[in-house]
Amino acid sequence: MGRTDDLNEERMRLLGRHLAELSVIKTVQYFPSGKEDRVVSTLQPNYYPNIVETATLDVRLRLNGEFNMQYYEEWDDERWSCRWDRHPNSHNTDDHYHIPPQPQEERAVDANYPTDPNDVLRLVLQTIETRINEIWSGTDWVYPSEYEFQYEYGSDYLVEI
Repeated sequence: MGRTDDLNEERMRLLGRHLAELSVIKTVQYFPSGKEDRVVSTLQPNYYPNIVETATLDVRLRLNGEFNMQYYEEWDDERWSCRWDRHPNSHNTDDHYHIPPQPQEERAVDANYPTDPNDVLRLVLQTIETRINEIWSGTDWVYPSEYEFQYEYGSDYLVEI
């Protein structure tokens, strides 16, 4: 996806400050060790049932308009994750979504994202809110290893096959 020196650091800092103002966000780290090309936000644990140990959103923006935003939930010894991408690749259109529970190249689906990174972040946060509500909708938890993607998240921007 490019070199670390082509990051849109200024825009990433602006989005990080926006995230820090949201009640769902616990902490925001700018370019932390091990993820020097990202802004990493940890979500408030009280937004999740105890079965979800942590939830994190990573944001990476490039000066050329490419981006990568990845959301993770840690469940016991399992991870539920998805990723929103815009970059040239051989597996999908530039705009694509790596579906949960484990983002993989061969399971990515085409997407249509807004041009403005603020609007992309907004749809990512809406998707996360839908996910949180879905987790709370029952008491019989669906672990990441049991989850099957049914286009329930991102119906506004995903291109179904």
